[in-house]
Formats: sequence, C-alpha cells, structure tokens
Amino acid sequence: MRAHPTHTMIFPVEVLSSIVRQATLVPEVLDTSPSIYFENHDAVIRGYCDSMKTKVSLSLVSKTFHNVMETYLYEVVMIFRFQYVPTLLQRLHSISPASTTPRGHRCRRLDLYLGVGSIPYDEEAWYEGGHTLWGLVPACPNLEILVARVIRSKLYMPCLTHKALWKTIAVCCAKTIRRLDLFGLGIRMDRVEMMLRHLTKLEACSIGHVTKFDPLKDIYDDEEPKQRVISYGRCYAPIVFEDDWDYSTPSGYFNPLTVSEFKAAKTDSCWPPFTTSAPYTLPHLHTLRLDDFDSERMTQFNFPRLRHLDMFCFSKIEYLSSSRGSIPDSLTHLTYAGRSASIAQIIGFFPQLRFLNLPIEYCEFPDSHFTNPHACLEVVELATWYCFFDPKPQIKEILVAVQNRNLPSLRMIQVTRPGKCAVFDDLFPDEKIESAALGLTLQVVIRKRPIFSFLAR
Repeated sequence: MRAHPTHTMIFPVEVLSSIVRQATLVPEVLDTSPSIYFENHDAVIRGYCDSMKTKVSLSLVSKTFHNVMETYLYEVVMIFRFQYVPTLLQRLHSISPASTTPRGHRCRRLDLYLGVGSIPYDEEAWYEGGHTLWGLVPACPNLEILVARVIRSKLYMPCLTHKALWKTIAVCCAKTIRRLDLFGLGIRMDRVEMMLRHLTKLEACSIGHVTKFDPLKDIYDDEEPKQRVISYGRCYAPIVFEDDWDYSTPSGYFNPLTVSEFKAAKTDSCWPPFTTSAPYTLPHLHTLRLDDFDSERMTQFNFPRLRHLDMFCFSKIEYLSSSRGSIPDSLTHLTYAGRSASIAQIIGFFPQLRFLNLPIEYCEFPDSHFTNPHACLEVVELATWYCFFDPKPQIKEILVAVQNRNLPSLRMIQVTRPGKCAVFDDLFPDEKIESAALGLTLQVVIRKRPIFSFLAR
C-alpha cells in the first residue's frame, strides 16, 4: 500500500497572528472606558490567568507559534509573588531573536500585587527598589495601565514611599498611561498634583492612602521623610518605618548593576520639565478615586470629562461645586464620605448625578433642605461594611424628599450590609412599605467592599 503524503496547512504569519490574538484576547484587561467603574476585578484577573495558560501552550506548539506568541506574552504582566520580580526584570530587558526591541517595550499593562491574600513578601525589600517598582516601570516605556497594590502585614499602614516613584511614573508614562491604580503607597497631595499634571492621557485614576498637604507645616515637594513612627500609647511598642537601605551591602535579590540603578533613581530622579501654569487640564479623565480628597488643591485641575468620582472629603463641600470649574456638571456617579454636607447639598452641586453612594459609617449629615428638585438622581446606596449603622434617618430623609417631589427620577434605595453581620433584610418593614407606595424599591444587598484605603481595614 502506498502511504498518503501528509499535508501540513501553512497559514501566513499575519493570519496566524490574528487567530491566536482572538483566541487569547481578554478585552477587559486593557479596558480603560467608563465601564471599569463597575468591573469585577477578580474576574478580570481570572480571565488573564486563563489567557496566559493558553498563550504559553500555543507558544510550545512550534517555532512559528512561539515567534507569533512572543508579541503577546508580555503585553500584559501580572505579578503576585515578589521572588519572581528579579527574573521578570531580566526578561523585560532581554530581546527575543525575532525582534529588535526589548520585551518590556511590548508591555501595555503591568500589575503588581504584593501581600495580597495569603501570599507573604519581604516587606524590607520595598526600601531597596520600591521607588521604581524594582525597575519594572522604566523597563516598560509603553505602559497604558499600571496597577500597584502593596499590602503590609499591618494593613492600616501604607508603605513609606519615596517620591522617586512618582517622578518615575511622570517621566516614563506621561505619553502613554491611560489608567493608574495605586493602593498601599503613601503619597502626599502635592505629589499627586505634581504627578497627575504630566499624565494628560489619563482616563481613570485611583489612588489610596493620600495624605493632606498642610501649607502651614509642609513644604511643597520637599524631601521624603526617612522615618515614620506610629505610637500606640504607653502599653504598646511604637511601629517604626525606616527608609534607610544600605546599598553597600549585597542584595538578596538583584545583581550589583541593578542595585546601582536603584540607588541612582533614588538620589538623582527629577520631575520632567513642565511650563504650563494651573489650572492643569486632564482632558480624558472620566473616573477619579482619591481617598483623602483635598478639594482646595483639586481646584488646580480641570476634569472636563469626569463622570465618576469617589472621595473622602473633610474640607468644605463648597469647593466641590461645579461652579468652581474643576468638576463638571456632567458628573453622574459619586461616592462621598465626609462630615460637612447634607444629602441635599451633595446632590445639589451635581445636576446630572444619577448614582450616589454614601458610606454612612464615615459620614455625618446635617439636616437637608431641598431648595430645588434634582431631576436625574436614580439610585442612592447607603453602605456599611464593618458594622451595622442604622440608615433609617437617611432613608426617611430621602423618602420625604420623594414625597415633596424633589427627587422625581429616584427609583431605588439600596442598603449595603456588612457580610459578617446577621441578615437584616427584615429590619425595614415600614420603610419598604412606604417606599413601595412611592414607587421606589428599597433593597438590602451584600456587595464586596471596595479596595479603597478609607474603607479597607
């Protein structure tokens, strides 16, 4: 018998590249649209991990597949264990045989999760190279998305972060970055201001652990503190954070050349040139989360396309008024935690507001006095994540406003309960009846706590 010849179907590289691209694409991973305000972050990470397994499998099929997959293997990089950082840094600086540029130049999204969940990491290593995220940011000059969430064993305490990190982001990412998500890195408001004014392509920004700039005692863009001491009274030893890394001793993770680059970045970093005066415009920013929202300093900015704003604000609510110019009338979603404004005042500043989230355990509300109806508000969420705070006063206030036709578009009041507390679905029978009579839904929900420093414990 004659054996039939084996025919191998050969696709052009362009066609093969398109096929594997569609087979491994997770659109949400590179999404920077307003829809990220509602994204399921855990689901995005799971999708990425599944995609990476497929990419690695395809790269092992043949040399052709490997060369095609090289383009996409480093497009998105997520790190969950610090011990992989040194090897990854070397890979990002290396050049594949089929290319002329380092692999890091293909990286569009970089995620760094340290201390998240039950995965420990060497917290002292932060002071060696955390001020450039151990060289990962400079190694990826085309970053569009940067996510860094660093959780210390003492969750309340953010990392003592050298300002070289903010300078590095401003220098390396100004022309490309569209989404910035930082949690667990201590930063003062003046440095937020100095960094953001360079990031004019930014569409979404979330920064936790912001501290207020006090003009009476702080010097604008002064040197970073080398030590922070947290005292817990006479019965407990104070917690001391020290940024005093000795670069003359051998590193436990990186080669001497890399360590010398870390040292130079800390001593020689500088802000890129900037000649424009305030107010600074971020023309594409639609989502902003700042836990300690210094509303007086934010008047230095214009956000003409802002739609979603989450903030913890102790300063005067009047600074939030759209008439000040920073925050436009078109804001539609607001999370507000503060102690200086009534519900009527808050929504009165934003005529297009549709969704209002109030973490009531962090709020104190003066009595509301509606002077004009609010035509757009659809949903009010009264949230508690740690213990039960009675939302009945706020529910009553909202129902009275509906009765008086001050909230004609309102359709739902949500009460978000803490997951660790007993179900209190049946705690609002009278309010549910009254809401239904007004055409509203009063709903008790369980929702995962946001990763946001004033809500994270």
